[in-house]
Amino acid sequence: MTTFPNAEYTDILFMYGKANGNASGVRRLYQERFPQRRVPNVHVFINTYRRIRETGSVHHQEPGVTYTTYAADIDEQILEAFEADRTTNIRTIAHRFNVSIWKVWSVLNTEGKHPFRYTSVQALEEGNPQRRTLFRRFLLTADMEDRLFLRSIVWTDESKFSHEGITNFHNLHYWSDAAENPHVKRQTSFQRKFSVNVWAGVIGKILIGPYYLPDNLNRDNYLVFLKNIMPDILDEVPLNVRNQIIFQNDGCPAHQRLTLRNFLNEQFPNRWIGRSGPILLPPRSLDLTPVDYYVWGCMKDLDYVEEIRDKNHLIRKIEEAATKMKQEMKLGITTSEIRRRARFCIRHNGSHLEHQR
Repeated sequence: MTTFPNAEYTDILFMYGKANGNASGVRRLYQERFPQRRVPNVHVFINTYRRIRETGSVHHQEPGVTYTTYAADIDEQILEAFEADRTTNIRTIAHRFNVSIWKVWSVLNTEGKHPFRYTSVQALEEGNPQRRTLFRRFLLTADMEDRLFLRSIVWTDESKFSHEGITNFHNLHYWSDAAENPHVKRQTSFQRKFSVNVWAGVIGKILIGPYYLPDNLNRDNYLVFLKNIMPDILDEVPLNVRNQIIFQNDGCPAHQRLTLRNFLNEQFPNRWIGRSGPILLPPRSLDLTPVDYYVWGCMKDLDYVEEIRDKNHLIRKIEEAATKMKQEMKLGITTSEIRRRARFCIRHNGSHLEHQR
């Protein structure tokens, strides 16, 4: 329990004034002046001064208003609890100290504390951070040696789109002129389900695709795609760039078979990136490739602005989103953003970079 006698509270105020309100330095001054005493948390100095200045006493009541009286050091206890465990919640703390949740909120707001949600990332297994770091070092080194290197990589990936694309309605609103809630409904569960498996690629500031792969992708139909469809898709890329292409093969298990690797070795000798390629792509690296960290998020944001009615409607929305993105794609998505993410990955020993667009 962080309680202090009145004499010590007097010294706390005195030393806070001597430090000229410098919260970072007052604990050092207090310890030098009173070496035999326990040193209060910095919030004790701040809140003791604030209470005396605002109320003239530890407790403050206005005539005719009933207040709940708390222990003098309850603010410090609440703050220390959150400092000890930053993942705790206000209900747990309110129950522990027998105060209302509004009291906990008030203390946290006064001290400028803000709650943030976790960012979902893939779990990294043993060895993954080291591989991620090595890959990013390679990208930065190759970029320094050849300024066209990053512009020559075709980053590719697949993603499933369905009519159940929106799972979080927190930021989805229906604006009405009427004061009464119109109770607009949006379907979230469907008896007849449909989806499309979309392939897309990015090179420089060019968005390639989308192309629709079979729902059940395997090594055979993916090889057919690489042999028969890919050449036509790459016609969107200027010839001078096409001759220098470095192909990034997605890490899907269906893409790792020997026949596929042999084909890529023939088409892109020593110039393809993959789980088994001449340039090794580390596993669990969705935050390091632009199709994952940029294209899919933007495309799905545009697709699900309105409710999807059927499969044809879904495909039409995907095409419209791709057309809009092709007009707005910037070179920095595949150059400066990759460099930024690479440096972050190296500085943080291979850890995840949160998804940002």
